[in-house]
Amino acid sequence: MAYSAAAMYGGAALDELITGSIPGDPPLDVGAVSAAAVVVAALLTVGPRLPRWSLAALGPIGVALIAQALVGAPTAGDAAMLYLWPVLWTSFFFGRRGAIAIVACIGVAHGAVLLTLPAAASHPGRWMEVMIPVCTVAVIVLMLVDRNARLLGELADEARVDALTGLLNRRGFQERAAPELARARRERGWLAIATFDIDHFKRINDEWGHDVGDRVLVRMGALLAAESREVDVVARFGGEEFVVLLSGGDSSAARSLAERVRAALAADDGANLPTVRASAGVHAAVAPDTIQEVHGRADIALYHAKRGGRDRTEVFAPREEHGRESDLLGVLTSG
Repeated sequence: MAYSAAAMYGGAALDELITGSIPGDPPLDVGAVSAAAVVVAALLTVGPRLPRWSLAALGPIGVALIAQALVGAPTAGDAAMLYLWPVLWTSFFFGRRGAIAIVACIGVAHGAVLLTLPAAASHPGRWMEVMIPVCTVAVIVLMLVDRNARLLGELADEARVDALTGLLNRRGFQERAAPELARARRERGWLAIATFDIDHFKRINDEWGHDVGDRVLVRMGALLAAESREVDVVARFGGEEFVVLLSGGDSSAARSLAERVRAALAADDGANLPTVRASAGVHAAVAPDTIQEVHGRADIALYHAKRGGRDRTEVFAPREEHGRESDLLGVLTSG
């Protein structure tokens, strides 16, 4: 904001220096150029450290300097286009309220300028010739800013959502998981994670094609979303791996979720899709130090489910052996 305002004031000073040096043009307004130079120097040195509210005054100050330059000119003519600079700057950085305020300032200032001119040169049409373009530019800037904000919002959402399944991706999961971890640590509550992996997914892609493989992933994502609670965080981590974080859930709740998902997957006729099974790993902890800790142990359980024959859910349960932590896995195998 500060540097763009410095460019605006610097451009106005340069314009006055050039036009004031051209023979036959109005003489150089030394006061206006000096004031603009002071503002530029201040903005370049301390501008970035100033509070945002203090920079809001730069628009009206610019309007006042432009009006002063116009008063010293024989007619309020071409130089009035300089009003567009504070309109652009203020509308962009301060939104609708800023746009309304700066347009009002210009309306008052330019009206005052026209009153200093002879009656024949200060008819209402000259005021309208300035105000209509000023208002139009303000509206266009606001429209573009709003469109830019929507596009940025859509890009931010896309960066957090898996395009295929509509679930969160790894980044989205991490952002949603952070406040859940903070809550669990603050309340000394449970936090559980269930990880899922579609069994023999490569074989499905090889035998049925990648289009069918994508449809299988979509179906898996839909089942996870349907079986989970609204407060749970459901994500696709890539490939055929899915993760569900259960806020306030213990190992029993996470295991029940995993079994429901696997049962629903086995009971689903798949709409001309191949028969699909999944393995799951579960871990829960009270006020864990990190999400990675819980997720990593759920992944260990998932690894044991894969190694133990797939199509099963395994629960990680730590125990101490010889001073070191090892994993004791409780196993649930679907019929």
